[in-house]
Amino acid sequence: MSEAALRKALADSIVETLDAMFFTSCMGDPDPEGAPPEIAAQVAFEGVRPGRLTVRMTARAARSMAANFLGEEEDDVSERQIGDVLCELANMLCGFVLSRVEGAEELRLGAPRMVENGGPAAGAIVNAVETGCGVLKAALEMEGRICPP
Repeated sequence: MSEAALRKALADSIVETLDAMFFTSCMGDPDPEGAPPEIAAQVAFEGVRPGRLTVRMTARAARSMAANFLGEEEDDVSERQIGDVLCELANMLCGFVLSRVEGAEELRLGAPRMVENGGPAAGAIVNAVETGCGVLKAALEMEGRICPP
């Protein structure tokens, strides 16, 4: 699969997942001067091309999406709930993206977990969106060669 196809699959998966499961619209590209993502969750996967998907977002965006997902008021959402929902978002995005790019190949997803908020590895496919309440960045890293376009 080409890098362009991976980028499109990641971008489409973000938009569709945020809309359907988190009742959050993507507003476009984030302001480069805006707040950087502060918290992160990651899902590792195994298969022919193992790798990981990491979701990073601002604390404000994470709180808002957790409240939407749980049907709660933002002030009523605990830090643990925010982490649990961020892990679930990473899990959903990983499954959604991989189902689009890897077809029938057998993949095994690991358990999502909170991780330190470092930047993506060199060569990662990254997509960032503004949600209206903060920035979300997703980075897909896969071992092995990406086919040329």
